[in-house]
Amino acid sequence: MKKRLGLLMFAIFVMAGFLFTACEKETTETNMIIRNWTLKTKTVADVNIATDCEQGAKWDFKLDGSYVIKDNCNNTKAGTWKLAEDGKTLTLDNITAYKVIDNSITKLVIEMQVGDIGLVRWTFN
Repeated sequence: MKKRLGLLMFAIFVMAGFLFTACEKETTETNMIIRNWTLKTKTVADVNIATDCEQGAKWDFKLDGSYVIKDNCNNTKAGTWKLAEDGKTLTLDNITAYKVIDNSITKLVIEMQVGDIGLVRWTFN
C-alpha cells in the first residue's frame, strides 16, 4: 500500500512539473510581446518599404490585451491583440494575423503576406 501511494505521489509531482513548465513558456512569450516596440524596418525582399510616417512608429502592446500604434504623422490606431498559445501567431483585432518570426526581450519580427506586394516583414526593437 505504501509503495502504491509513493508511486501515485511521484506521478502527481511529475505531471505538475510538466504543467508548470508549459504554462511558464506561454507566459514568457506573451510577456516579451508586452512592451513599447519601435519599428526599425518594414521590408519586402530585404528592401525597406517603410514610409516616413511608419519609420520609427511606436507599437505599444499592453498587459490587458490592448495595443496602440502611433506613427510619425500623428496617426494613432488602437485595438486588441492576442498571441497564439504556441507563440507563432500574433493577431490584431481578431482579424489581422502575423506570423511571429522572432520574439525575444530585445527584438520582435513579424511577417504577413500582403496581396500583390508579397511577404512583408516588420522588425522592431
